[in-house]
Amino acid sequence: MRAKGRKVERSFPFLRLNERESKPRKRGLTEIRGPYYSAYGRRHLEDLFETMGRYIDSLKFAGGSFTLMPEGVVRDIIDLCHKHGVLVSTGGFIESTSGNAGISALTLSKFPRGFFRSRRMIGCV
Repeated sequence: MRAKGRKVERSFPFLRLNERESKPRKRGLTEIRGPYYSAYGRRHLEDLFETMGRYIDSLKFAGGSFTLMPEGVVRDIIDLCHKHGVLVSTGGFIESTSGNAGISALTLSKFPRGFFRSRRMIGCV
């Protein structure tokens, strides 16, 4: 992988990896899951972005975990992700709250700013 014309240092440089475009990418995307199987917050994400941020393209709040967090914490996580060029998604959770894939614009407007709203999330697949 190259960043702005220079070779990126990494461990095990003798292992071949496919070259990837720089962010924002349209191919070869890597999504990580937000707090779900184990709790973590901003400091954990800062560590991830510091060590492997160039490879992370999106964060998915799996299983509706964001609904249990204070709003300020969710906003901080979203802002940190955006600072590192990482999109944020609710995953499929939002569809389950409506009983079907059709979500109203009003429902989506109540989400904190910064959530990525994919075509799937708004029932346009």
